Amino acid sequence: MAADSRQPGAVASSGMEGLRSMAATPGNRTLFTRQSSGLVREVSVANALFFNTAAFIGGTLGGAYGIAVLAGVPVVVIGVVTNWSVVAFVVGAFCVLLALIFASLTSVMPRSGGDFLGWLESWMLAFASIALLQFETALTLRGVQMEGRIIGIGTGSDFFNGANKWFTDGDTGQVTGVPGMIAGLVVIAVVAFVVLQPTRIFHRIVTYLTVIGIGGWILIAVVGLLTFDATTFAANLPKYANGVTVDQLAGAASSAGLTSGFSFGPTDLTHWAFFLLASAMLFQFIGFQYSAYISGEVRGNVKRGVLFAVLGALAMAVLMNSIYAEMLPRRLGLDAQTGWAAAFWGYITDPALPLGQPNYFQVLGAITRPELWPIWTIVGAASTLFPFLLMPVYVIFISRMALAWSLDRQVPEWLGAVSERLRAPANAIVATLAMAVIFLLFSNFAILKSIGLGALAPNPDPALDGKLNLVASAWFTILASSLSWIMPGINALIARRTRPDLVRDAPWVNALPWLGLVWLIFTLLLYWFAGIAPIINTITSLSGESPLSYLNRSGVSFVLLVALIGAGWYVIQAFRNRQRGVETELMYQMLPPD
Repeated sequence: MAADSRQPGAVASSGMEGLRSMAATPGNRTLFTRQSSGLVREVSVANALFFNTAAFIGGTLGGAYGIAVLAGVPVVVIGVVTNWSVVAFVVGAFCVLLALIFASLTSVMPRSGGDFLGWLESWMLAFASIALLQFETALTLRGVQMEGRIIGIGTGSDFFNGANKWFTDGDTGQVTGVPGMIAGLVVIAVVAFVVLQPTRIFHRIVTYLTVIGIGGWILIAVVGLLTFDATTFAANLPKYANGVTVDQLAGAASSAGLTSGFSFGPTDLTHWAFFLLASAMLFQFIGFQYSAYISGEVRGNVKRGVLFAVLGALAMAVLMNSIYAEMLPRRLGLDAQTGWAAAFWGYITDPALPLGQPNYFQVLGAITRPELWPIWTIVGAASTLFPFLLMPVYVIFISRMALAWSLDRQVPEWLGAVSERLRAPANAIVATLAMAVIFLLFSNFAILKSIGLGALAPNPDPALDGKLNLVASAWFTILASSLSWIMPGINALIARRTRPDLVRDAPWVNALPWLGLVWLIFTLLLYWFAGIAPIINTITSLSGESPLSYLNRSGVSFVLLVALIGAGWYVIQAFRNRQRGVETELMYQMLPPD
């Protein structure tokens, strides 16, 4: 289906018949407000599955355990698995409800861009995703550094042993400054090459690369189980980590309260460690449901397609963040691996971060069995592939939301113009890439500091002060994506009352309110105990730091700023649409033509 052309103004209609008559008149260039998207259904269900898979993995293949420590909660063994695995199982079970909600709603609203989303919800999700592009760019380049360190360990090459200096202004491994910017631009250029392919070719690329990456996942799991040995690792670590020992790492983790004292129950009305871990788990899972946002392009039955792609990716997400995440670290000593991850996230500073890099499994393998460095290099390539692969998937996902904004008159029409060559909204894709470059600039240079706004991104490290950083980006993404997790529950809960005409034929329509209610309770509890309450607790107990400085350092201020801009933009567009005679309330009285 070719993209329909239209003029900037929408025709005001006095009723549904007027809308229908305009929709049925192909020669009329002044189309009704909610026109066809112009996209073509050429994405297979298998493509959608691998699209979701690429969207959630990111750094998980190599760094699955490191994220477990991100929340600052003790990681302990409970029975045969860790509490991190238990959280993965519980969150995964709740996410099945989300998958059912998405399958139900997209079955009656099968247009790409997420018609089941509200404006502010999709606006915040778009910015959370753009921040994640910056996060994954840095992870991709760190992956290249780790590849160098692995080769250096195996060959003794000074060039590769100095890989921490690649893309940095020093030897800390922090990707920043002019070298970091140049390297980041190269990464984004490759992303641009992928996303500016026709839709069918794009999905082939994503599918093939995801299959290759999954092969690397299987390889590291099998080889790791066969070769990881705690005694050998403990003996070799000081040789490559400037004398840092396993006992030092384990002791530091214990002193930081990260190895014991976990409880699944709440401590009080503002402390519940389970939900802190669950928030990090959702950060890991985010993306498993993104084929719902391209449902207007997936061939075949919408309900079956969404369920297969979403539940299939969810199953892999649970496995990668549970059994797989813990089985290799436990073979080397869990407490020491907790200490290493804590050093990366900044929870401990003594001892220093071993090798200046996170404890990705390929690095641990090179330390344990350096003679197998070719295998660890291959595994590391797969691990580095996934953070990169996440970026083109996110660019396409964001562009589809921008397309929906354009069709619904929230942004200018040109942003959602569909290219006949790409079968995709090319302007939205380019705009997303441009935003990624802007975030890259702010993460590599102290621009905020140079214009007197350095307080928005404070950092005790002079090399990072005034720049966006990984931890702030992760926290920003978790908070900014809150509405995208919460609102599907509200939509499912009220849809039968607000739009009975639309959802009466939806799958599981009688169960939909109950699915929404359970999911809503879960997400509200999560964002209270892992979002709002920790902010309140921290602000009320600060010493030596102002509340504003904390909000800026953690990324909360940016979340509030983006939300205010989005709300303001909505008000402005509502006024402009009314002035032009666009009756936006009529847009939702019928489905789009496709």
